[in-house]
Amino acid sequence: MKRKKKGLKVYRAHDHSWFGDQLLKVISVLFGILFVGGIIAVIAYQGLSRSVFFQVEVVDVKGCSRTTPQEILSWSGLDVKTNLWKVRIGKIRKALESHHWIATAVVKRNWPNKLAITIKERKPFALLSVKEGLYYIDREGVIYAEVQPADDKDFPVITGLEISNLPTVREEGQLKEPLDFIMHAEKGTVSLPKQNISEIHITPKGDMVLFMADHAFPIYLGRGEMRKKYSRLSTVLSWLYRKEKYDIASSIDANYVIDNEAPDNGSQVLVHLRDFKPVH
Repeated sequence: MKRKKKGLKVYRAHDHSWFGDQLLKVISVLFGILFVGGIIAVIAYQGLSRSVFFQVEVVDVKGCSRTTPQEILSWSGLDVKTNLWKVRIGKIRKALESHHWIATAVVKRNWPNKLAITIKERKPFALLSVKEGLYYIDREGVIYAEVQPADDKDFPVITGLEISNLPTVREEGQLKEPLDFIMHAEKGTVSLPKQNISEIHITPKGDMVLFMADHAFPIYLGRGEMRKKYSRLSTVLSWLYRKEKYDIASSIDANYVIDNEAPDNGSQVLVHLRDFKPVH
């Protein structure tokens, strides 16, 4: 009977290295292809970015109302020598949106030599009067531009607030309720349209006082429930118009409380008429 020899068993490298060798060759080939492809791409890009065939000849600007296409082109940093391959879409968009009147900007390449810029301007919804001057507010509560002497000023004016770092400041908190009230008036009744809102004053306590354009007597709105207060006030104003008492009204209190224990506390409206007793 033969005895088995004891000791270490030796494996030959050639018994198991074929797969590793092949994998190394494949990786080397792929790396070479990527390297050569990268060089070709760089050379091709340099050639294309210098080609007059891709030189921007037309910049189509849309969406201008307050701004002009010439201003948009100037702010974008583009010129007639710009190559379309070198245009940085994100950089142009950020440059345009940094201007107060522009809310959003979309920039697209139209190959081989055209660029399209579409802007969305901020739309004035109201005005803010502070000691620094008069500023436009959009419906989102962004205070974005100072009103110039030749600009349109036919908007409701919000007064009584102290806001710093103007313009381009979003003040949703302090402006929310006055803007909500104006929005209700924008799509509201003929007795209280947006066009007849002259001023909404914010008192130091945060209460709102409304002044109409055609008869500047104070209308005390207080705070909260702007939809309900707008509806109540529209009804009262309609009654005053029908009864021909609007011109002798001296004040309206939309927060008047007859009975503190009433279930509808704060829902009454008190109208003061000159030389007459208050009307509930």
